[in-house]
Amino acid sequence: MADDPDPIDRIAFLARSKPRTHVLCQLLNSGPATQRSLRDHIDASRSTIARALTAFEERDWVRRDSGTHQITPVGELVIRDFTDLKETVRLTDELSGFLQWFPLSEYDVEPEQLRSAEIVQHTPGDPYAPGRAQSELLQTTEQFRGLFSWLDLEGTKLVHEQVVNGSLEAEMIVSSDVDRTIETEAFAPLFAEQLETGRLTVRVADDDPPFYLGIGDEETIQIGVEDDEGFPRALLESTDNSLLEWADEVYREYREAATIKRPEDI
Repeated sequence: MADDPDPIDRIAFLARSKPRTHVLCQLLNSGPATQRSLRDHIDASRSTIARALTAFEERDWVRRDSGTHQITPVGELVIRDFTDLKETVRLTDELSGFLQWFPLSEYDVEPEQLRSAEIVQHTPGDPYAPGRAQSELLQTTEQFRGLFSWLDLEGTKLVHEQVVNGSLEAEMIVSSDVDRTIETEAFAPLFAEQLETGRLTVRVADDDPPFYLGIGDEETIQIGVEDDEGFPRALLESTDNSLLEWADEVYREYREAATIKRPEDI
């Protein structure tokens, strides 16, 4: 019998050796196999695979039958859940730069919904990467809705060009800070001209959105987060349908409470 009855010890036993996990995965995915055939698929010595199979038999994860080894229902459950745990840890590592600044507990978003998302992060060598990713969406979409908790001049010039030349229709819901920025000398002429075209609508949120939210062509969602000093830290992009539904609901809630901004208001 195995000498690790504690579940944590059994998890550690499996996690400490990649060949062990590979053996169980191979048996799960390909069915019963001989020790020789396992060596053909796994980069490990004969003795390593033999020891793994013996240990699995002691734990009732694998059974031997006429020279072949077959995963048991217990072993199947163990390796499936272990693989899920490994994927969850990988996901949280990838999302850590985003989740550090996103108020996940305040919104009805499950980490699983973010599994297929692409994360673009600020780095010392490329601090403007999130902003470039945001600009790329604006350049490739025809209809756009967005919540803005910050604004930069280069991005504003890009939207201005797209709106004025007729290639983009957009609606922006902005925070009170962004509203004040719009009325400054550098931004006011750009926004006034866009509003006059009728292809841009600006609304001022009743409650300031805590993050950037962009929806392009009802197909792509972006969520951008900033640090405590207001500097963009990461941008998440996804086409997950459930996340798009969530984004649409959040946007509508802000829109219902927002006040429209007219050209004469600038």
